[in-house]
Amino acid sequence: MSNFIHPDIRKIRININKNKNMEMMSLYDYLGHAAGPELGQQVATAARKAGVKGEMREVSNPKYRGPVMLWPKAFLDLYFKGGLNENISGKTLLKG
Repeated sequence: MSNFIHPDIRKIRININKNKNMEMMSLYDYLGHAAGPELGQQVATAARKAGVKGEMREVSNPKYRGPVMLWPKAFLDLYFKGGLNENISGKTLLKG
């Protein structure tokens, strides 16, 4: 894993700390499909590096029952669209 720190991380921290009513979303809600454990771990790692705190929500549906993490939508936007998730190969996962 790269030690790359996205230049917008400081903005994320400031905006998230100022906005206590920020929209929180699961990866499923954001992507429109199950993200899987590997992508979930990558997002959690990037959030930890950025100082972004998630929330936990319990869900129960025919396909999954258990806890899911919720992340600020602004963080997910930056992660999936802004290059925060660049890995060693430089590839970026795009929403959609």
